[in-house]
Amino acid sequence: MKKVYTQEENKVHVAIVLKNALFCHISMANNNTPYMVTVNFGYDDDYIYFHSGEKGKKVEMITINPIVCFELNYGGEVFSNKQSCNWGTKYRSVIGYAKAELLKTDTDKTKGLLAIMQKYSGTNDHVFNEHILAHTHVYRISLSNANAKNNYWYWDDK
Repeated sequence: MKKVYTQEENKVHVAIVLKNALFCHISMANNNTPYMVTVNFGYDDDYIYFHSGEKGKKVEMITINPIVCFELNYGGEVFSNKQSCNWGTKYRSVIGYAKAELLKTDTDKTKGLLAIMQKYSGTNDHVFNEHILAHTHVYRISLSNANAKNNYWYWDDK
């Protein structure tokens, strides 16, 4: 039987995955055509942030339809069994959907880029010049519809 977690427990589980996942997968769709990309990401209590150049398929897709699905995971340990249907994978993941919001102000862009740098460098002591801010699209996605999932790895396990 699947354990049902409270909203607060889910929020804690989402934070665990955000901290440990290396990449985020963003899925988009237009005219019944799906498209998915893997992005570097940053996060805070309310949002996932990612960036892109000013042009490209990702920008085109989000401009037409900003509703995206996102997925992050880590763990990925495969375990075997003598019986083929008893194989499995141990993982933790987060999946959700929301509107990808293009950030417009330098202040908001800097906040998103600093969240990304904090994730990968461990510090938010970075400066972004005017040229980078002017030519970089920074998006944020609300975590309000994010749900954590685990398989063969319980949340109280280290």
